Amino acid sequence: MKNKKINWWIILTLIILLIDQITKVLIIKYLYNSSTVLIPNILNLTYVENTGAAFGIGSNSTIMFVIVNIIIIGLITYFIYAKKEDISNSMLLSLHLVLVGGIGNLIDRILRGFVVDYIDINPIFKFPVFNIADVCITIGCIIIVIQLLINVIKERKKL
Repeated sequence: MKNKKINWWIILTLIILLIDQITKVLIIKYLYNSSTVLIPNILNLTYVENTGAAFGIGSNSTIMFVIVNIIIIGLITYFIYAKKEDISNSMLLSLHLVLVGGIGNLIDRILRGFVVDYIDINPIFKFPVFNIADVCITIGCIIIVIQLLINVIKERKKL
């Protein structure tokens, strides 16, 4: 039964990955080097070629990011399958979100030499432009932190 559960997570991961990649192709096709207002004073779609990591850190280090991405993707994949009997649904969700985000950005780095970013909330917050893969990684990491905090609190209550 656990294998069927893992298969559904793989299907969900592939669907999100497909959405991420289709969105990036559409952004390249229709917004190359430009921006458009989606919701005035709230949300723009802005084409950005990100050669770095989050917030543009490590710009022009594509080879390093490809290697790090592959290692992290490998570790997460190994962990999911090695510990599949012990992982909760919330942890599986978070790991698959981080995995799909990492794969989505890795595809960009390998095919294009940069990550395509386009979600621009600068009208509200001064924040770097990002993409669906980044959202998945962020949400996945937040769920992991919340799950770890819940586990620590539960363990402390046992003492």
